[in-house]
Amino acid sequence: MNTLLRKAIALFLLTSSFINPAAAQIDKEMQLVAKETIDTTLSAAQSHTYTAELENGMAVIGKVTQKGIDLVVDVYKPSGKLLKQIDSPNGTDGDEPFDITANESGLYKFVIHSLDKRSKKGNYTLKTEQILSLSENTERTTKKELPTEALYQLWKASLTDKTAIETFVASHQEKHIMEPIEGDNTHMLLTYFCIPNENTEYVMLSGGPDFLGLRFQQLPNTKLHFVTQKVPTDARFNYGFNYFNLDLAGPKNEIQSRSVQHAYDGTVEMPDAPKQTYITERKEVEKGKLLETAVHSNILSEERKITVHAPDNYDASKPHNLLIVFDGESYGARPNRRSRVPTPTIMDNLLAENKITPTITVLVWAMGKRNRDLISEKFGDFIAKELIPWVRSTYNIYPESDKVVLAGSSRGGFASGFIAFKHSDVIGNVLSQSGSYWIKGTDNENHWIYPEDNGKLINLYKQSERLPIRFYMDIGLYDAGASMLGMNRQLRDILELKGYEVDYHEFKGGHNYVNWRGTLSDGIISLLGTN
Repeated sequence: MNTLLRKAIALFLLTSSFINPAAAQIDKEMQLVAKETIDTTLSAAQSHTYTAELENGMAVIGKVTQKGIDLVVDVYKPSGKLLKQIDSPNGTDGDEPFDITANESGLYKFVIHSLDKRSKKGNYTLKTEQILSLSENTERTTKKELPTEALYQLWKASLTDKTAIETFVASHQEKHIMEPIEGDNTHMLLTYFCIPNENTEYVMLSGGPDFLGLRFQQLPNTKLHFVTQKVPTDARFNYGFNYFNLDLAGPKNEIQSRSVQHAYDGTVEMPDAPKQTYITERKEVEKGKLLETAVHSNILSEERKITVHAPDNYDASKPHNLLIVFDGESYGARPNRRSRVPTPTIMDNLLAENKITPTITVLVWAMGKRNRDLISEKFGDFIAKELIPWVRSTYNIYPESDKVVLAGSSRGGFASGFIAFKHSDVIGNVLSQSGSYWIKGTDNENHWIYPEDNGKLINLYKQSERLPIRFYMDIGLYDAGASMLGMNRQLRDILELKGYEVDYHEFKGGHNYVNWRGTLSDGIISLLGTN
């Protein structure tokens, strides 16, 4: 063979080795052995192949430590198909770890080579740390995948006890558990759980820090579905589960129909959630007098139901503050019935502790018209021009506007700020709980989560001179993003820049009464407190 031909063949073989590292194999294939360490040398023209005979579900764990050469580990399935290429961005030094679980039985190949044709010869160490059986790998993988120790122990119990899941669910009144997070004293891990319907495709969580929802996953080989959430220790909120169901019909499932089922509602009260000390009746506190009545309104052309709470020791010779609360049915307007916010009880306790000066409270019934009334100028005129004069004619109320408070949540918060703006000569205080300041009140209304424009009230206060109004505002951190939390902050900033007195607070909760029942007393003390 002449010299020129020999050089051509050598060049062909060298070029082929760069295209297919396995073709340039110099060393014989070596079998991986658990706990074994191999130190060797490799050039860019070489590749080393190692093998492992694995049953489906077994695993090989180890690492290749590079020493002066940038290496890649190609893992091939028994079929010869590339399963995974391992190439960490650590240059010519450092580890290339591998953790391979077999998804078919047979001989797996681990080919170590360099992608850089210009690489110089270097060293590497191959350490096979573990070769796990199916059962060992199942336990290891499941423990790694499950986010809490409680779930892992429940899964282990389910392997030998067929009733473990049902027993676990039945033993918990609420469908969530709390677990500490190591090294984190300000958060805990909540696990929500359920056993959905047989036709449920997936389950979604609503409520808490992730107000747009979290999707459940299935505990391996069980009927239990779960999702976890990292929650501050001072949070309080409602949550719910929705089942997204799929029904099939026809001999080949030709008909598919989907439906959403609201399956569960619960409440989370974390260990350090703010105390709600005024919402419970106390034996030693005398109850005030509740009067359920109605006021005729010429403006609204109707009889408007209201409930009046007067202190137990009401003295008609002394002037009182006036507190008007919207959505009366939810705020305790129905005597001898449970309510979401027990305003009469709250007022009794505040007065008994001398936290506020004497106050008459009027709970205005919504009567099924809240969406219309609470953004209506006519309704505001009724409050300022008919209801307040009626209360003054019936009870001894201070004549000054700074002794009158409008209070409400959501649209009721908007109504309080809107009516006070229009009638600041009569109303001098606004108590807003999660006010809906995204509302424009126009045909092209803002989206309730993603508003495109400023709300109506934000523009009104922004464009006007400062009015004689004081504000208490609170809002949940988990409350509908830009439309709620964002616009409450925006209104607060505008008011403060205008020179208004604003007492503003944020709580770790959502848009619900479980928070408002506690913060109502904070707002009343802020605006009517004895100090």
